[in-house]
Amino acid sequence: MKSILKSVTAGTALCVTASAAYADGPFSLKDTVPVVEAPTWTGVYFGAGMGYGHNSSKNNYYDSDGARSSKSEHADGGLVSLLYGYDRQVCDRFVVGVFGDIDLSDITRGSSDDHNALQIDRGWSVGGRAGFLINDRTLLFATAGYTQAHFQNDGWWDIDNGSSILHGAHSKTFGGYFVGGGLESRLTDNFYLRGEVRYSDYSRKVTNAGSFAGTDYVDAEVPSLITGRVSLVYKLGRSEIANPGSEIDDTQGPKYITYAGVDGANHAWAFYSGALAKINGGFYTNGFILRSEGIVADYDYIATGGPFTPDPAASAPAGTRIDARDRSLDVMLGYQWVQNDWSATAYIGYEVRDVHLSPNDMNNDVRGTDSGLKVAFELETDDESDKPFYGAFETSYSMAFDSYWAQGRLGYNFQKMLGADSVIFGPEVSVLDDDGDLATRVGAFTTLRYQLTPKIPMRVTFDIGNQFVNDNGESRSGGEGLYGGGMVRFDY
Repeated sequence: MKSILKSVTAGTALCVTASAAYADGPFSLKDTVPVVEAPTWTGVYFGAGMGYGHNSSKNNYYDSDGARSSKSEHADGGLVSLLYGYDRQVCDRFVVGVFGDIDLSDITRGSSDDHNALQIDRGWSVGGRAGFLINDRTLLFATAGYTQAHFQNDGWWDIDNGSSILHGAHSKTFGGYFVGGGLESRLTDNFYLRGEVRYSDYSRKVTNAGSFAGTDYVDAEVPSLITGRVSLVYKLGRSEIANPGSEIDDTQGPKYITYAGVDGANHAWAFYSGALAKINGGFYTNGFILRSEGIVADYDYIATGGPFTPDPAASAPAGTRIDARDRSLDVMLGYQWVQNDWSATAYIGYEVRDVHLSPNDMNNDVRGTDSGLKVAFELETDDESDKPFYGAFETSYSMAFDSYWAQGRLGYNFQKMLGADSVIFGPEVSVLDDDGDLATRVGAFTTLRYQLTPKIPMRVTFDIGNQFVNDNGESRSGGEGLYGGGMVRFDY
């Protein structure tokens, strides 16, 4: 039906312009204005943003002696967000969609220097949205869904009864619902600017409970959170609608790569996400690459003690369990060399890393904030070719905590199976050294490659194996034992 309507429209235009066209000579199709399909809001998207959050909580205490109290507590701080979603435009003016986002935050109350603080350091949300197009470029929308937030205790939930400290939970994850709304504006074919305010209400959790001197006590928190954020969103495939034929061909390859993953081991987990942009051409050609990656890791270990005083304000004594919050962000510039069946990339850049230990452990050199030069190298064979074998090697060194990482993989490409365009399976070996705290892994991986759209391949990777650590066991990789993880990658 669409092609018929276009023919009718073209015929009408020809009748109207016939006399003017023949006045200058025979009519030419070059004189007609191409019909371009109007952009829509339908599509898969991802984005990043920043904002601010304000936490309000009710702290409720009661004990078996009849004491009762309820007081308000507050926390404030900044946040950064990663978001993924899908929208669909229905009728002319309405847009509905689903989304998920992850927040990394520093919403804090109290003083971490005095070890009397509480921090909301991360959270995630999944939900839906519905909106009304005020005009072709502006969407007014409402959101709702489920959310969780992680509260990290650094002495705030402890109770000082005058003679001893009754320690509260190391951390708690609160879950609940959220509602919100905002405005989104289409800046170009692909880029959208989104502003949103959100209210999250979390359920009650007990943060400290027990018995002391014959008295049973319970301390609980009921939190809520108001956040505001501004995000830059990239919607896939918009340039193909507004400018047909402008997409990158197979000789150039994609211009952008985004990935996100999670890794878990004994007493440790980490979330990581990154993006790569080809500055000139596509990823199938030689040229410069801009890359950035962020890592959020939490792990714990048993302090070994040392020459420092056992005063908890200075250093934890031997046998104390230490909770570590490890955050890092790098920005790097690289150059890629591409051959028929393999590519290699060398990077140089800068990394900032912050490691917070609770309680403090002066015997662990990986603590506080450090930054410095970072270099990396990657070598990989083509995982899209019909060759049966696949290989990859990645390594990096950062002056931030004198950190070194390397990973090698060898795999067999089974081509089409399990509904995927290709399935690669094989062994892997990796090593992470944080200023002498060494973790080595031996395991296996599998990568499944799907064609999300004709121009957007997606890769899903899983790995599992065993981790070996040195005596300290203080790296962000965690302790000895089983490890596993997963990652998703999009090329566009």
